[in-house]
Parts: sequence; C-alpha cells; structure tokens
Amino acid sequence: MTIPFEQAEHFTIGRNGNKILLIIIHTMETPETKGRAKQVWQWFAGKSAPQASAHYMVDATDILQSVEDIDTAWAVGDFPLNCQSISIELSGSASQTPAQWADAYSTAELANAAKLCADLCKKYKIPAVKLSPADILAGKSGFAGHVDITVAKAVKGGHTDPGKNFPWVLFLAQVQALL
Repeated sequence: MTIPFEQAEHFTIGRNGNKILLIIIHTMETPETKGRAKQVWQWFAGKSAPQASAHYMVDATDILQSVEDIDTAWAVGDFPLNCQSISIELSGSASQTPAQWADAYSTAELANAAKLCADLCKKYKIPAVKLSPADILAGKSGFAGHVDITVAKAVKGGHTDPGKNFPWVLFLAQVQALL
C-alpha cells in the first residue's frame, strides 16, 4: 500500500531504542467530512501545528502519513509510550454514538483503518487484540485507545478518544480478517 507522506512539524527522530508494541487509535475531534484526513495531515505539517503529531490520518476515503514509522509521533503525552507506539487519527469524535460509528462514513473509515492496521500488525508483529490499561503498563503488545493511555498513566483531564462507543470488537475482527 502506497501512502502519501508529508512530514509533521513536531516529532522525534527515531524511537530511542524502543520496539513498536502498540497501535493507538485516536479521534480527530472533528466532523466526519470528505477530506478531513488531508486537512489534519496538512495542519500537522504546517507552521501553526500544535505540539503534537500522529503517524497516520484516516477518513472514509484517505489514508495519509505525517510521521515515519521509524520515528516517534508526539501523540499521547508520554515519551516512553510514544516511542513504543504508532498513532492513528480517525475522523470523528469520542462522543460518537454506536449508530454514528455504524453509518456509511464510519463504516468506510473503519474499513480503511483496518487495512492499514493489518499491514502494521504484520510488519511489526502486533497482535490484533485490545489491551487494558494494566496490559499497557505491563508492556504487552496490541491495540489501545488514547483513553487507555490516559487511564494507565492517571492523566487528569486527559483524552477520552476514541470514546466509549468505539466498536472495538467489530474493528479488531476486520483487522484479524485481513491478517
């Protein structure tokens, strides 16, 4: 899979000797609209970018990359976990309902993300399993939401994405079917 690349403004070269163990799912906290992945991709690359980045941006039609896999995105506010993870931003928000995750846009977006994640799982030998905050702290490999990092590290006022209604079972089944 060839993925367009434009370097984010903020990232760290390399991974400080760490192996990639985690795929972390985020939501962009934006409306689900055509071209959203490109908009966030360009924002991360711009001079007005926040002190943050992610490896990939995914929406219903596009998969774009702004930090090389071999480098560290500034995605979860914890340097060791950033060094051990690949972060994927999905269009949408943590407040989405189950029905909103099941609409046509989200269904296409999740299918796109599943293809990307299956490739990453194969490349880095990451199991397509959902990790708990305790699993993350124990150094296990798999998938987590940004919220799981917030809970694991007891970050006050931290992130809640991809939200309590994110369809983990369905999404990971899609990833597993592509392995």
